[in-house]
Amino acid sequence: MKRERIFVALLLAVVCLTSCSQNNTASESVQQREHVKETEMPEEIASEKQEEDSTENLAIKWDEITEDGVNEDLLYENMDTDTLEYVAAELQTLIEEEAEAEKENPDIVLTEGWVRVFESEHYANVLKLGNQAMKPLYWIIYKSSNAGQYEYICAYALYEISGYDFTDENGCLTWSDSKEFLNVFNEQVILKEYNLNRQN
Repeated sequence: MKRERIFVALLLAVVCLTSCSQNNTASESVQQREHVKETEMPEEIASEKQEEDSTENLAIKWDEITEDGVNEDLLYENMDTDTLEYVAAELQTLIEEEAEAEKENPDIVLTEGWVRVFESEHYANVLKLGNQAMKPLYWIIYKSSNAGQYEYICAYALYEISGYDFTDENGCLTWSDSKEFLNVFNEQVILKEYNLNRQN
């Protein structure tokens, strides 16, 4: 019975990943995260975040992404490693805490659903970094050989921060894992750059 319950929970988790309702639920949870208690971020990251806010969150440039592919060296050079460590630590902690919660209460997947991770304090802390978190999130997804839960959460955070709309006419996400997300993200960046060049 216990084995069947775990199987059902895992099956539901997979369904949650690919369902349209996940997009809506996750988006709604973003609005609720304003009330989530903030953990302390390193001082240098916090000061950079304030500086970014003061420049009205100007659009980030993605010179590293071209039609020829991703310039990995340039991406690393243009990324703040302190922020990378902070983002990675926050989301790894999120994964560990959720795994522990599921271990203690296997029914949590059925009662609260997998999308509860997007209501986490750790996830909210990453979103609060805004544009500053984008390249670290991209780097994590790009460098990972996996396309699991951790990478999916990174992809969804980058998706939310970017402001891009990767949904179809039914409101369903046009990507189902982090690798598919990278493809549509890269296409959007290249298209945006192409349109900017045409205007100039």
